[in-house]
Parts: sequence; structure tokens; C-alpha cells
Amino acid sequence: MKSSLTGILFLCLLMFVATPFLSATEKAAEGLSWETDISVAMEKAKKEGKDILINFTGSDWCGWCKKLDSEVFSKPDFDATAGKQFIYLYLDFPQAEELKAKVVDPKLNDKHRDEMGVNGYPTIMLTDAMMRPYGRTGYLPGGPEAYLKNLEELRTEGDKLKKMLAAEDAEAGKMLADVFGVMTKNELLGYPGYSKYLEMAEKSDNADLKKLVAAHKAGMRLKELMNTREPDFPTLVAFLTENPDVTGPDALNALWFAHQWLAEQDRRDEAKAFLNRMLKDPLVADNPQGKQMIEQAIHNLDHPDGNHDHDGDGVPDH
Repeated sequence: MKSSLTGILFLCLLMFVATPFLSATEKAAEGLSWETDISVAMEKAKKEGKDILINFTGSDWCGWCKKLDSEVFSKPDFDATAGKQFIYLYLDFPQAEELKAKVVDPKLNDKHRDEMGVNGYPTIMLTDAMMRPYGRTGYLPGGPEAYLKNLEELRTEGDKLKKMLAAEDAEAGKMLADVFGVMTKNELLGYPGYSKYLEMAEKSDNADLKKLVAAHKAGMRLKELMNTREPDFPTLVAFLTENPDVTGPDALNALWFAHQWLAEQDRRDEAKAFLNRMLKDPLVADNPQGKQMIEQAIHNLDHPDGNHDHDGDGVPDH
């Protein structure tokens, strides 16, 4: 039950319905002065007092990367603002051999990708000049204006993290409750340089911080269950039942697949309960196509005799 597979089967339907896939021949990221050498980007960021915007991309095969390039990075309005704040670093993971040959240091690119927990493209990481990450995003609709607004929000939150990184451990411990949510939201706690902050949070007596740590651990456990080689649906269903507050893409994937298994076991009430949980998730509430898909799945459970959903996508085939 690989997470990449679940993303294809459910989240692509949920979040990206009817969005065109761009041609692989289109040029990537026209208009921006991208650095491709990590050491050069870091040196420029230090010299100019800027942060680094890292574009983890697949230039010749990733349709969403090309869409982000054409809608945001190629627009002068984006660079007019972002160029004052960031050095642009382009870390490409292409398939064509001629493009692979142009990558400055593939092993170093792989190292940073793995340390920052990048498992999909495009992933945009915001870091300080020392390549310490503080923000994560990807493709967003709305063009330069919406994207710049998102980056500014990430930078505002990231300022808290950067202040904590600059503090001594005793002072950082006092700041951790206010920063931990930023780190979990941006999936930064797996970064090697931040491991000590997770240890500090686990030992804290702060009640609010303890809740955040518990939520983080629940999220990590869910990822583990969703990446097993063979699905363990009884364990997954038990976890989801015992953790009703888990939300977000991983939880949606888990609830969707768990509801299908429950339906196969003739446990329709439990399956409907999972689907109703999905309807309450903000990602679904703001997506008409995803909402319709889930509501149809609920209808199918209520009318099993009229359900001809052979492919298991929640929509009758005829």
C-alpha cells in the first residue's frame, strides 16, 4: 500500500481533476536566474543576505513542475518580489540522459532531497543561507499573486524557526512550543539538524507541546502503515478508529482505502463513518469533485444492489 500509489488513486482525483498535463518539450522556469550548483547558491545567499528557494523538479517528465514553471516562475511579477528575498536553486531529477549529464552533483542533490524529506515533485523548499529548511510548498493555482502570498506566510512562520535555531538550547526550549507546529506542518522534523528539537519536545512538561508531539507521532505512524509492502487493513482501521483527529492527505488516503476494505467485509456502518470523516476534512470541503466522489461512495453503501463500481473508485461504472 505505497503512499505514491494511494496518491495516484485518490488524491489526484480529489485535488487535480481536469487539469491539463503539459508537454515535455516546454522549457522549464523561463525568466528566473536559477543556480544549479548548491555551493554557489549558498555563497550568494550569504553574500546578499537572502534565503534560498529550492525547486526540486523533474524538468523533462513532471507535468506539475512544468505547470508551476509556466504559471508562476516564468512571470516577471513573481521575480520582482521573490528575487529580493531569495536565491533560486534548481535541483533537477530528469530522466533524459542528456539532462542528467548537466546536473552539477547528482549525489549531493540526492542527499538534500532525502534529508529534506522530498518524496514528490515539484517540491519547493525555503531555507536559510545555510540550507536549513523552514518552509515547504509545491504547485498552487492562482499565479504569482497567490504564490507570493503563500511564500510570505511561510517566511513569517519560518522567522520563528530561524530565531530558535540561533538561540542556545535553554532558550530554544522555551520557544519550541511556538515553533513545533511550524516544523510539523512543513514536515521538517526528519531533517537531521532538527532531531534534537524533537527530543527536547518529547521531554517537555508543556501540555500543549505534548499534544503536538502526540499528533506528530500519530502522523508518522500513519505514514508507516501506508507504506507497508502488504496492506494490513485491520491494523490501519484500528489506528484510524483510535485516532479520530488525524487529517490531511495521508489521512484521506487511509480513510478511502480503509472504507473500501470495510465495505468488502460487509462493515458498511464503519465504512460510512470513515467517508463522513473525509467530508469534514478541509481538503475535501474546498473541492467539489472530491466531495462528490465521497458522497457517491456513501450512496453506493446505502444502495448496494444498485452499485456497479467495478474499479473501486467510488463512482458506478454504469
